[in-house]
Amino acid sequence: MDKKDIGEIKSKLLEINQLISQLDPSIRASAFEVLAPYYFSHIPPPPPARSGTGNPSAGSPGAGSAPDTCDLGEFISSFDSDKPADNVMLLVAWLYSNYGLYSIPPKEIKELGDSCGLIVPARPDNTMRQAKKNGKTLFSQQGKGWQPTVSGEMFLKETYKVKKGKKPVPKE
Repeated sequence: MDKKDIGEIKSKLLEINQLISQLDPSIRASAFEVLAPYYFSHIPPPPPARSGTGNPSAGSPGAGSAPDTCDLGEFISSFDSDKPADNVMLLVAWLYSNYGLYSIPPKEIKELGDSCGLIVPARPDNTMRQAKKNGKTLFSQQGKGWQPTVSGEMFLKETYKVKKGKKPVPKE
């Protein structure tokens, strides 16, 4: 894509914006989706972004950028997760990024998934029990909960681009 294409795209986006800004705010996003193909039909789409995570269904927050872990909703929306087991890993990654290593009760995963609208298995503990990467288990049972192993920590850091959190674990 050269400067000419970029200038053309910018002018078309401004034109679309002018049209859409006159519409009701509740339908603006849908209107853009309808209009964009008509405005950009002759411009080839950009090449798909490559994800180096090794887990294509987990998505990627961007080229090497770390997702926002302060807000659970923003964190979840930065990934494309379509499998319930991947949703468990996504929630574990968010918990890990906020609270670090601790024994995560399956009930907490289930409640967190329900509160944010993610579909999680009825038994997230089974998902954590069976989770493996390159033949190495990702979680070990600690009491009634599951804690990421060293391999599990590496998996969370590589796949979800998170860092170990330092906040105190919330008490029930």
